[in-house]
Amino acid sequence: MITFENKIITSVVNKLLTGKNYRTDILNYINIQFLDFSIQFFKDILQAKLNNNDINLDWYKTTFITNNKLSNVDIVNNAGINLKTLTNLCGSTKKEIVLNIAETNYDYLKNLINELNEDNIENNNENINIQIKIEYNKISVELNLAESLLVINALATKKISLRGGAWSAIGKNVEKPLMLKLCKLCKVNSENINSEVFKRDKNLKVDREVDFKLYSDNKAKEYRCEIKLSGKGNPESYDAVVARNTDIFIADAISEQAKNHLDSLNIKWLELKNKQQKDIIKDFKIILKDLEIPFSN
Repeated sequence: MITFENKIITSVVNKLLTGKNYRTDILNYINIQFLDFSIQFFKDILQAKLNNNDINLDWYKTTFITNNKLSNVDIVNNAGINLKTLTNLCGSTKKEIVLNIAETNYDYLKNLINELNEDNIENNNENINIQIKIEYNKISVELNLAESLLVINALATKKISLRGGAWSAIGKNVEKPLMLKLCKLCKVNSENINSEVFKRDKNLKVDREVDFKLYSDNKAKEYRCEIKLSGKGNPESYDAVVARNTDIFIADAISEQAKNHLDSLNIKWLELKNKQQKDIIKDFKIILKDLEIPFSN
């Protein structure tokens, strides 16, 4: 699971509440994580290659695929599969299933690469070659075409995995800090704020996780709040809001269609994008006033 440092979360929250683009923070985070992984991956490859006595690809399979010491995420990435894709296919991430699928996909890739190499030779393209040279502490190894393609595929899979995980996780990491900061800026009374982790709604009698709760004066009424960072092109943003019996919806960007839909359901909404902080505070205070949620001027 992707986790973010507090400074990144704070930066994203501050940018959201000043109408700025927070996405560069996430892109930078993804790039840093990927480069750190790549360097360590190449070190591991160098060591595995040096310890190998065979001239075939078994060193890669033994070290990076069928190695029980590796995590499920690392095993499937090294085999060129995304863990989420595997979960969707098999409905499970048990170790034996992960190892079996990873080994199968590795064997498929190996055969595919061998066929590609044979085609190059048959078509007189034997001069087309890819070689990766890894050097560390004056020790170096060279990877042939097949080895290089496997490594490139593993790196590409890792980048996709990091990117998907980061964008999926950022909302969950930012939701509560964003609402707490917004409530602080608007001086909402602390007794009218509830930022606990909510999992079960007794009234709905089903599991409906909600991000945040606010209360009217004397806690006479409870208002459920949802926060989404996805853009205008994602209808799931407000579909989830409707499904979770939401009273207040806050998002980076909301489409006009979504705004109309929310208005028809009497759900209060606040769009953050391209707004100055004073305007965001002003708009949120209007919502607080309409719902009789106490705050100080």
